[in-house]
Formats: sequence, C-alpha cells, structure tokens
Amino acid sequence: MSNTTQTFDTTKSALLGYDYQGASDRLKLLVFSAFESIRLYMPDTFQSDWGLYLIFGLYLWDWIDGWLSLRYARRYLPFPVPPREEAKYAPSDVSIVVPTVDWDDNLVDNLRTWLICQPREIIFVTTNAQQPKLLHLFNTAPGLREELYRGRVHFHIRTVQQANKRLQLCAGINEAKGKIVALVDDDARWTSEEVLTTLLAPFQNDDVGLVGGSIESYIPEERQRSDVITGWEVAALRTRSKRRAGNRAFFEADGSTNFTVSGLTMLLRAEIVKDPYFQHHFINDMWNGIRQNTGDDGFITRYVLFQHHLRHVGDAGPLRRTPWKLGMQFGPGGTVQTSLLTTGEYAQQSRRWYRSGLRLRLTLLLWEPGLFKFFRTTPYMARKMTGGMLSPIFNLVRLGLWLWLWWHDPTMAELLFLYILSNYVSSLRAFCREFPYVGIKNIWAVILADHAYLISDIFSWCSLSLESWSNRSSVDVGEEEGNVDEVAVSQAPPPRNPQASQPQAPQTFTGPAGKSIYEVSAEEFYAPLPNRPASQAPQEFYGFPASPSQPATKNVAFPKEPMPDFTTGFLPMEETWMEDQNDKNFWAPFQPQQK
Repeated sequence: MSNTTQTFDTTKSALLGYDYQGASDRLKLLVFSAFESIRLYMPDTFQSDWGLYLIFGLYLWDWIDGWLSLRYARRYLPFPVPPREEAKYAPSDVSIVVPTVDWDDNLVDNLRTWLICQPREIIFVTTNAQQPKLLHLFNTAPGLREELYRGRVHFHIRTVQQANKRLQLCAGINEAKGKIVALVDDDARWTSEEVLTTLLAPFQNDDVGLVGGSIESYIPEERQRSDVITGWEVAALRTRSKRRAGNRAFFEADGSTNFTVSGLTMLLRAEIVKDPYFQHHFINDMWNGIRQNTGDDGFITRYVLFQHHLRHVGDAGPLRRTPWKLGMQFGPGGTVQTSLLTTGEYAQQSRRWYRSGLRLRLTLLLWEPGLFKFFRTTPYMARKMTGGMLSPIFNLVRLGLWLWLWWHDPTMAELLFLYILSNYVSSLRAFCREFPYVGIKNIWAVILADHAYLISDIFSWCSLSLESWSNRSSVDVGEEEGNVDEVAVSQAPPPRNPQASQPQAPQTFTGPAGKSIYEVSAEEFYAPLPNRPASQAPQEFYGFPASPSQPATKNVAFPKEPMPDFTTGFLPMEETWMEDQNDKNFWAPFQPQQK
C-alpha cells in the first residue's frame, strides 16, 4: 500500500469518531482531512499545536509589520520650504496640464484654487467634441476673467481627436513652457495658495524628478451630515484615510511611495516628460496586446524610479543612467483634495484602481525592472508589493487556520477573535471621531471598504486584460469602438497636418463692438459683456495684458491658429516668451510675431 493511501486511511480513521451529516459537514471533513494529512508529516513536537503556531505567527508578523510601518511614518520629515530668494523654482516656473472629459460641476471651483497659486500657465486638453462645452463653461463663469488677469496666468485650451488621457497629457506637455510640469486631474482641489511653493521644495535637490503630496477627500459642507452623505462617499473616505501613514512609511523606508504617486497632482521636471523616449513608451504602454489608457500615474512613477534599469533604448537617444528620486511632500501646506463619487460609480472606479495596481505589481516584479533590480532599488516597496501579490494565498491560508482553530481549540479561537475585534472596533471609533458626520448608519460602508480586498484581488485577476475607465463614458466609448489613433502611437513621428503645409491667414479673436483683439484696450477686453449669447462667446483664452493701462495691441496673446490635432501632429505656436535676466520672477506675456 502506498504512503498516500496509508495517510488518507489513517486520517479518515482518526476522524470517524465525529458525526458528519449534510454537505457542510462533508466539506469540513474534506478540509480537515487535508490538514490532518499535513500534520502527519510534521515533527511530533508540532503535531498537536501546529495550527496554533501558524496562526499566531501570521498575526505576530502583521503586528511587527504594522509597528515597522508606524515607526517609519513617525520618522518622516517633510522637505523644508526654502526662502523665496533661495528657491531654485518659483510658481511662475510651473505649467499646469489638465486632461479633461466628462468633468463634474466643481471644475471651475477647482480651477480657482489653482489660480491663486499663480502658476505660469494652465493648459486644458479635451476632445474636439467637448471643446465647445468647455469654452462655454469658462466664458460664462462669473469673475473668471478677472481672476485670470489678477494672477497673470496664461490660459490655453487644446484638443485631441478622441478621449485618451495619455494622449491628452502628451498634448499638453508638448505645449508647456515651464521648467516644471504639473499634471493635474480636473477633480483636484488645492487647499491653499502655498501648494505650489510647498511642492516645489523637493526640487531643491537636483536628483529629484517627481514630486507628490498629501491627498485627502473633499466633502462639501452641505454633505457633512449622516443623513445626506452616501455609503459610497464613506467608503472612499475610509480607503483614502488609511493610506496616510503608509505613504510616509514607504518614502522614509527607501525613498519610494505606496505603489504610485497620485495622478491627482504630480510635479515633474520638464526634461523628463518632454523626452521623446518617455512619451513613446508612455503612449505605447501595452498589456496583453492592449494599449493602456488607465494607469498613467503608475507608469510615470515606475519610469522615474526605474528608468535607469531599462535596456531598450531604441532610437530615442541615451538614457539618464543616474536614477531620479521621488520627493514626497506630506503636510498641510501641500495638501490636495479630491471630490468623491456619491453613487455606485465609486465601485467601478475602485475596480479600475485595483486592476491597474495588479498590472503595476506584475510589471515591476516580472519585467521592468524585474524582481532582483526591484529589491535592490526599493526593498521596502518590493517587499510590500510581493506581499500584495501573495495576498489571495495568505487569505486562504488564514481561512483554513481559523477553521482548524475553531475545530481544535474553540476557547483559544474566541480569545484571539475578541482581541482582533477589539482592535478593529478601536480603529472604527478613531475614524468616527475624525469624521463625526459619518454616523452609525454608515458604518457598514467602512466595514465593506476595509474588507473589499477579499474579492477585489480575485476580480483583478479575472479582468486583468480589461481596459476601461468605467466612470468616464466618453473615454470608454472610444475604446469600445477601437478608435485608436495609429499615427499618434506609431513608432515614427506623426506627420504634420497636410492642411498646415500651405500658408494660412491667422484667425483673430473678435472683441467688443466687432473690433479685432489687437484694436481693443485691456479695459474693453475685460469689461462685462451684457447678455451675450453663448454662440458669440470668445472661442479661447490665451493670455492677458501685463496691466490694464497698456493697450492690448502691445501685450496680448498670439493669433489663434487652427486648433492643433495631436493625431496629425502639432501646429507651431506663434509666440515668443520674453525673460528679464535681472528678475527671474518677471512675468511677460506672449507676443505675436509678424508674418
């Protein structure tokens, strides 16, 4: 008789003393037969309590890991903000690029929070189809023109043929003139006028290439009531609040981040994102033969941290072999908030995040940079991601050990369960103290958010090759129809627009009283326009005079060219940027060139 047969017979005989009835009891017999079979091969000293040792060992590891994470988080110190005269970069060096489609009602309010930080320029990139709607929104927003003028911020709107965040980002990046490029989501809400100044501080170090900050949730005051706030908002609030300590721990441990720098607001050196090599791989990022649209922040984080390990240089030129570093600036001065979805769209958004996170882990561990280079560069991040990959296996092991413990030692199982439950209740109470408007009625959403990982990992594996934005219908329509621009993503540079090969007369903005914009004064340009139909609204904001006393003929935006189309190449911008060598903060508007 074989050893396997002897083992099965021995285990079966040992369990025959129990009275098994029904399908559930037969399942128990199957599970514990497997455990008893394993136990027979263990040393005699562990045969009686091996399950107890294992389950306590797992929870002891959880405690040690949590203690280490908390220790790292407490040791974290933010980058000091230098005095203005010593700062290498000022807000006037920053170009903000905002890809947007299907925006929500808070877009104009979010724009105002960026304007008070006085960046150099703000570039919106939308689709051809949604451009009129976006122009109407900005042209009818009360007081927006005055705020743009007071901040002396250049304002641009560019379009692409289809909704694709990566194409939109590249379109805006290539238009940007600043030394630092801020990639900002349209739902980002900056909390103070010091956000840019605070987030620029890490760039004092020349090896810092990417900077991120604290990300918090924004709940409007009228929704801060337990009878108004939805369970979806509570779940999102809980998920984001649990990441705070982890973000600090990752950066303090090895200079990495908790999986990815948030794409809500990230600042990069222009030399990184304007590099053709970066843009080529950013746009042509493939998974299982599918070009990626989601996961842009994960790609950027991976590229900045590990691009010095890349081997496929191609024809784009040599890579920077000295690794870039991250600069994570956590603290109140650089906090960015995001509005929360109030409906079941949050579940779709979460599935997209989990799926993108799994792709990122697989890419880092198996391909770029690979397991060994990953552990050598960022060991703490690599260990955490490896643990995340093994999470489904550990969850099954824990489930089996709990069943074993309840079977063999119910008293010990009850004591361990009460200990874990007391710790969890303490965390719930702390959450409710921080956000008292959640209320008892929404605690179910907190519990659901805490345990979503039990099914999210399985879903992510099952939908790994699905590419969908889920909560942005305009993006998904283009993907479902297969409307992928082969010219924009091909390895060869995109050809120029054939219509631009012939000289074209510049199109000028028509100002008040039918005058050309070059014939009106700044006072006329900014004067309120009474009851003007939307169809006659200005077609685009470009830039503004240096002061109201100067006529627009001397300080005005460049003439409006035909709208650039990223799918057929960019049209040249007719502009010249002036700089004053005696004052690096000197602001000068765009000047039109004579044709």
